[in-house]
Amino acid sequence: MDVVLLVLVCLLGLILAQPVLKRQNSFRRISYYIDRLPGDRWYPLVGSVAQLLRAKRQDLFQVLADRHRRLGPIFRSWYGSLPMVHIYKPEHVEVIFKSNTITSKGLFYRFFMMWLGQGLISGSGPRWRAHRKIITPSFHFKILDSYGEIFAEKGACLVNYLRKFEGKGFVEITEDLTKIGLDVITETAMGVRLGFLEGSSAEGLEYAKAIINFSRIAYRRCVNPLYGNDFLFHCTALGRESERCSKLIGSFNRRIIQTRKKQLEAQSPTVEAEKDELGRRIKVSFLDMLLNYQRSNPFADEEIEEEVSTFMFGGFDTTSATLSYAFAALGNHPECLKKVQAELDEIFTENPSRKVTPQDVARMEYLDRVVKEVLRFFCFVPYIFRQLDEDIELDGFTIPTGTNLSICLYNLHHDPHHYPEPFRFDPDRFLPENCSKRHPYAYVPFSAGARNCLGQKFAMRNIKTLLACVLRKYNVKCLERVEDIKYTIEIVLRPLNGLHVALERRT
Repeated sequence: MDVVLLVLVCLLGLILAQPVLKRQNSFRRISYYIDRLPGDRWYPLVGSVAQLLRAKRQDLFQVLADRHRRLGPIFRSWYGSLPMVHIYKPEHVEVIFKSNTITSKGLFYRFFMMWLGQGLISGSGPRWRAHRKIITPSFHFKILDSYGEIFAEKGACLVNYLRKFEGKGFVEITEDLTKIGLDVITETAMGVRLGFLEGSSAEGLEYAKAIINFSRIAYRRCVNPLYGNDFLFHCTALGRESERCSKLIGSFNRRIIQTRKKQLEAQSPTVEAEKDELGRRIKVSFLDMLLNYQRSNPFADEEIEEEVSTFMFGGFDTTSATLSYAFAALGNHPECLKKVQAELDEIFTENPSRKVTPQDVARMEYLDRVVKEVLRFFCFVPYIFRQLDEDIELDGFTIPTGTNLSICLYNLHHDPHHYPEPFRFDPDRFLPENCSKRHPYAYVPFSAGARNCLGQKFAMRNIKTLLACVLRKYNVKCLERVEDIKYTIEIVLRPLNGLHVALERRT
């Protein structure tokens, strides 16, 4: 039995060592330079992340954050045979984001390619540049204004949905807010009304579960180097579940794309705008814009599917997380809640029950600061990754070509040199006079530079509209103190035990 075990261990070692053997020369050069950086002890097969493998699910994020504080501001780690350099100081981050050549995504993003393909989040190279140029006009302010009606409609749906929680004390809210995130993104991305809040179809629920499960599994591959090898991973139950989810998501998306494609082809060019069954003008979805572009330009159905999936991936989870943490923050800081509501009351003083418009959103200056502080304080997208295609210098260290960079946004946004009392929630950090004193790369929740998030204005308008709809009607309280929340790390940081919010109707 011991001989069999020894043989299996040797085979596993050979499989995991394959990436190193294939690029031995570059590996030797990378090792020479990055092993000069501080870092934890290295072990066979797992590299220097043995501490992460031992950590419990509820402790993993704290272990990662503590490691940055202990070894930072710049250090190295080995995820099995994958070399990684970690940074979080704005002076270091600036070097990466200001470069027009450091645009290749880190190797971890390949774990999402089964779903996202070469879309804007996971892709690199000439195809990514071409797609970004094509898609950028889709986030023009006129297009965003057309989405404003969808945001307002979903806000009204959310207010109606939350009525069942009135007077019920503290209830767990994060799963319910996931539904509104999916509702908004599926309608704006694909023009499909799945109606999760109203009780969607079984197929819609399966689609939502597949997205969430795929994302969670992909992140487990990021933190466990034993799952990094595709052959080994697909032999596991997690690998098979990941493939099942990917197929379900792809099948759903392709069916929607083909259905919508046929509808657009049948539509007369003289028709000004389609109407739905209630006679309302149908908004142009992200999918519609890509299909219209495809009519006169080379753009494959596969490319459309990848970009629609990327829109979904980038939008629904972040919408849900921002709403959840905004309720937690305002539920812990009634003085901030009162200021938000006073601003809303002033904007809607003449007609308190009318829908929120894009013009209203532009006037919500204090709510804008609150949302920005939520994104800083909770920083639920804690890491982004790049792969170096050239040598760079950071703090006197040479970081060689082929190295993966991990940019820790969480530690960046909690750096006490730029944010005094970083774990105190304070929207006034984002007053213009305070922003002007900070390093320009000390706050980058949507990344920055050549690979910044195209959807950041979409996200801010969406969140401000949804929050405005709810906070005009309700006071919120949160059971958990923000400083006591423990996180589980997936694609976004989630509260380990959920968030429990009490809603009281305003008089």
